[in-house]
Amino acid sequence: MFEILPLTPELLAELGDELGGCDFTDPSQTDFLAKVTPCDVQAAPGNGKTTLLAATLALLSRNWMTRSRGVCVISHTNAARTEVEDLIARHPTAARLTSYPHFTGTVTAFINQYLALPYLRGLGWSVRQIDDDAFAAEALRLYPSWGVLDGLAKNPKLKLKRRLEDWIAHMDLDPAFADDAISPSTLAVRRRKGQHGADTPCGKALAQLKASMVNSGLYRYADMTALAWRALSDTPALAERLRDRFPLIILDEAQDTHGEQLRLLEHVFKHDGAAFQRLGDSNQTLYEDDGAAPAYWTPGPGCIPLDTSRRFGGEIAGFASRLTTRQAQAIVGLGVRPATRVMILFDEGTIGGVLGAFAKEARALWGDDSSTRDIWAVASRHNLSGKKGAWQPKSLVDYHPAYRSEGGSRGKANLLCRQLQKAAVHHAAARPPAEVSEMLAVGISDLARVHGWRAANDRPITAHNVWAALTHRDVALPRAVRRLLRDHVLAGEAAWDRAAWLVFMEQLLPHFSPHPQDAKAEIAEFCGFVAEQKADPDDPERRSTKQVHFDDLTLRLGSIHSVKGKSVDGILVVESKVWKGSGADEQCIDLTTVLPRAFGVTDQPFAGVGLTAATNVFVGVTRPRELLGLALRKSHSAAVAAAAQEQGWDVIDLTNSA
Repeated sequence: MFEILPLTPELLAELGDELGGCDFTDPSQTDFLAKVTPCDVQAAPGNGKTTLLAATLALLSRNWMTRSRGVCVISHTNAARTEVEDLIARHPTAARLTSYPHFTGTVTAFINQYLALPYLRGLGWSVRQIDDDAFAAEALRLYPSWGVLDGLAKNPKLKLKRRLEDWIAHMDLDPAFADDAISPSTLAVRRRKGQHGADTPCGKALAQLKASMVNSGLYRYADMTALAWRALSDTPALAERLRDRFPLIILDEAQDTHGEQLRLLEHVFKHDGAAFQRLGDSNQTLYEDDGAAPAYWTPGPGCIPLDTSRRFGGEIAGFASRLTTRQAQAIVGLGVRPATRVMILFDEGTIGGVLGAFAKEARALWGDDSSTRDIWAVASRHNLSGKKGAWQPKSLVDYHPAYRSEGGSRGKANLLCRQLQKAAVHHAAARPPAEVSEMLAVGISDLARVHGWRAANDRPITAHNVWAALTHRDVALPRAVRRLLRDHVLAGEAAWDRAAWLVFMEQLLPHFSPHPQDAKAEIAEFCGFVAEQKADPDDPERRSTKQVHFDDLTLRLGSIHSVKGKSVDGILVVESKVWKGSGADEQCIDLTTVLPRAFGVTDQPFAGVGLTAATNVFVGVTRPRELLGLALRKSHSAAVAAAAQEQGWDVIDLTNSA
């Protein structure tokens, strides 16, 4: 196993100084720091969980001597991974725990590195790209080539096209696939709700299409999990080897890992001899498992509670505590500044004034300092929605019609321009160069593929061998292509401006000549321009649609998911629809559903879509330090508005001044 140094007051003070003046003397914190056995940690928002994790690594690094066994830190997102790495990057000893024999990365990266990709290479399968959007775009482009699928889609009596294309876009590999040849002709896929069986003509065609996608090197993220399960099934000793390699496994943001990924990690690490420690907040379970048997992390008996929050004070803590519906928790707010809480009431005629009213409250609170504050307006749903039925606020677009989520053209995610736009966005956001480079490599490898190029030994060209393959053709070619990518994509406007894109293509495509005559149409489609708006804060016509300006105050807009993990100065949660299906019991308006319990008007428990709404609202209201706002229809506010006033909220009725 491994050992922890005795936690003396001197050592705790030293750890605190090394991590920027933190205090680790709380009994729950010292309990976790001393743990060498499996445990669960239920951490309230703003409690400093990530800093505590960094302190654990700093503590372990003092006496971790073996070079063959390491600490495995797994997170759900790259943002969470980067946050941990940034905290320990400058630590004199903890920084080495991010390199071999240790692992710090996402659950997807762990599964790929240690299970899926080694097994996939053993099968002789190639990897061009692992991306759900790119997979969907390519699969939807190809499926008309299968007469059975094309016929089902075009049959007006069946009205099956939308469901069929959903099955195609989400074809996940079944771990029990039978054809493990280098070029499989058919591969079993997981059956989704309502999907035709494997023995039907549709099922057989889907299996053939899945095999075609694998042969072209395109995979979904879930395919990697399926391959990992297959690897563990074919090599039972593999799990024990991983436990021996990593005696300590820390799963950060455990509530975000669910379904097959969670089951896989538990299958490997939830055994004697491994310290599988899971940290998270089950009340922030935003990512839901849509599988037949959903699996979520739930803190086990004896979990370590981190109940305090340094982000906000008692006003927000008390309100949020009533929304801890998945795991009851009395949050203790340690924030020193009292919070301003405001409820904005509106109707169809005044909904357009909601954001301005909140900006006015922010300016009243912070005055001239408002321009420096991080202020948000968020909603459970932030994309465009249909206008069917009686009026109700369905998404953030209803409050600010210019807002767009800017998720990109998913239907064209397989095209070169869209891939380079993604790289340009990551580059502008100062993401790690390795991530940007891989995105560029994916685009260029696909460009080489549509030209019929192959790597050495007639292997497919992928993002991992594309530069070597180009060098094999012409030693000067990689440098020339990279220079064009730098000048026109990362430093230029080619990804965003049609004219600039055409100039870029005129200089790039000759490097891949001559063009195969039978592939001209495919090359032209792949190299087509994809219209997307590039944000420019200095140009009023091209400002981001994800923010709105009130003089020098900037109100940022987004989904509740987009602010998860953030601390902000002020936030407005606006009422919107939570949609999980077409049934009446599968959709609701979030604040209307949640606020009666939040204000103590009722103790009604939540389930189904109501639980989803409560989780969303909990995440939203636990982001701000000083200013919390809620916006809901006046017609549905009678009981909660009165309770809010009694509890010290300011209630602003926009309909009175309309």
